[in-house]
Amino acid sequence: MRGARPNLVGVKIHDGLGNQMFQYAAGLALAERLGAELLVDIRHYARKDRGDRRLGLLDFGIELQTMRVPPFRIIRRLAIALRLLPDPFRGAESLVSNEGFNPRFLELTAPAALSGFLQSWRYFEGHEASVRRVFDARRLATPRTAILAAEIAAVRNPVAVHIRRGDYTRSPETVAFFGLLHADHYFRARSALEAQVEEPTYFLFSDDVDIALAELAGWQGLRPVTGFSAYEDMFLMSSCRHFVIANSTFSWWAAWLGGAPDKLVIGPKQWFGPTYPYPVDPTDRSPPGWLMV
Repeated sequence: MRGARPNLVGVKIHDGLGNQMFQYAAGLALAERLGAELLVDIRHYARKDRGDRRLGLLDFGIELQTMRVPPFRIIRRLAIALRLLPDPFRGAESLVSNEGFNPRFLELTAPAALSGFLQSWRYFEGHEASVRRVFDARRLATPRTAILAAEIAAVRNPVAVHIRRGDYTRSPETVAFFGLLHADHYFRARSALEAQVEEPTYFLFSDDVDIALAELAGWQGLRPVTGFSAYEDMFLMSSCRHFVIANSTFSWWAAWLGGAPDKLVIGPKQWFGPTYPYPVDPTDRSPPGWLMV
């Protein structure tokens, strides 16, 4: 058996687009810091039980270097799993993180393997330019988005408002796990935004627009956006100037990719529901300048 190749970083990619972006961004930042080659494990998308999830990273035109990163047999100790990995990651350092930022990440050396949700902007702090380059949302634009993109560009302060329903509402158990935001969050966010932003124009994005409109009954001038794919929505949302986001990695990334230097991003203080099993540091979801209400 061959020995380890020292200049490799492997990252396991899974779940929906927002989570894929966090995972890839962490791997990219680590590979850049170590001067290593980045390899991705995408076996999740060959599984029959993946649901409607697809490998959305490809829509950004990213040329993924793939390999069968070994399955992660997790022996947890402070969210770190250490084990011997089959070639080419034998002896590699491994970090598994579903709990937000793990400072052990900053100490990793190549070869290294990453797994988990890796949901923190701190994993790619200092590498923002590279992350923005690979996640250029303009690549998600289509001929269908042109008219609405022009409408967004024409108003003074376009605001993307995102309501996440979908898989968060499958059962009482999933509601308790993920947490479901209601009108009180969005009206608090609106008040906070209008205290700083003049003449906002609100564009509503949701995976269930009818329910979202009912939830926000009484919100004047809320323009629902319908008829687009999730990837077109990502482009259109990121084209806005300001953001009211859900507890969703999808709208988190749309807001993070927004290019206005004076953008205001308002999100929820309570990101998960009461049965979420991991400790949560709210600053993992709140880069400097973002407001959580």
